Amino acid sequence: MMEIKILGTGCPNCKMLYRKVQEAISEMEIAANLSKEEDILKIIGFNVMQLPGLVINGKVVSMGKVPEKEELIRLIEKELPNHKMSEQELKEMVKQRYGKLATQTDVSSCCCSKPADPSVKTFTIMSEDYKQLDGYVPEADLGAGCGLPTQYARIRKGDTVIDLGSGAGNDCFVARAETGPEGQIIGVDFAPEMVARAKTNAEKNKFDNVRFIEADIEEIPLPDNFSDVVVSNCVLNLLPQKNKIFKEIYRLLKPGGHFCVSDVVLNGVFPKAFTDNAAMYAGCIASAIQREDYLAEISKAGFRNVKVERTKTIQIPDEVLQYHLSQETYNQYKSGDVGVYSITVTGEKP
Repeated sequence: MMEIKILGTGCPNCKMLYRKVQEAISEMEIAANLSKEEDILKIIGFNVMQLPGLVINGKVVSMGKVPEKEELIRLIEKELPNHKMSEQELKEMVKQRYGKLATQTDVSSCCCSKPADPSVKTFTIMSEDYKQLDGYVPEADLGAGCGLPTQYARIRKGDTVIDLGSGAGNDCFVARAETGPEGQIIGVDFAPEMVARAKTNAEKNKFDNVRFIEADIEEIPLPDNFSDVVVSNCVLNLLPQKNKIFKEIYRLLKPGGHFCVSDVVLNGVFPKAFTDNAAMYAGCIASAIQREDYLAEISKAGFRNVKVERTKTIQIPDEVLQYHLSQETYNQYKSGDVGVYSITVTGEKP
């Protein structure tokens, strides 16, 4: 995890710097360990003679001033490409982001980039229009999807359906309209704030056959051979161990059951600084894997009749790329034969 340390002896500027760095970390939605160092001998050991000082991963990046938040973000971002987060840190970052999204009233998609700099516009680069679908609940639509998995999921009356990464309940409520009141819908999400919001939406609309559980989708507390259909929308690509997730989907499905997943995949060789960029990761992009690798994980899990039902090209605006990437990485990305796509995939359990 990225280590950020504020050097100071408790002066007002030291406290102000600590608060601004907290705000920057929160806005960037990164995993970082922020601490204070007030021991003067240890501070001198950093060769800092003017306070406050800012140290990132053991490197002094600022001293004797309190940078504005935008400058702090840039100082932190400079260290991100070289910081390889663990799988647990990546999951925790996604969990924090979705928890924050659940409590926002001014909702913006997980799959958009919302730079801290107010001069840079907010872009929603992946979203789908649910308004025409039966069961649509506006309060449950956080704009966090990259497809319409229920459209291809062949949900029937009375089915038991599991939605992985159910968010505020959007796909669950659409699925309920297809199963009817005799069906059973279970939403699974690991962000407690999301689960709470989804439960509120279900209670408000009196959906008695829809329930939500807080759990890691790599290890779901439901029995084997439980579900007729599993759906997921722009979630699996966020998590590092996709092989475990597809094996878990296989375990949950009844023999003859099937899944439908909409997700983000890559095509072509991307610059490493792009795929390791934590800020891009938080926007659902850099966490994606190659299309062929994604489909291979599905086959290795044991599914048959795997089919890509839909492919959609995702255009990342230049302003977003230039904000998050160095000029060198941006040039490499633009000069490469690469693409980012949303795919909707189906498969059956024998």
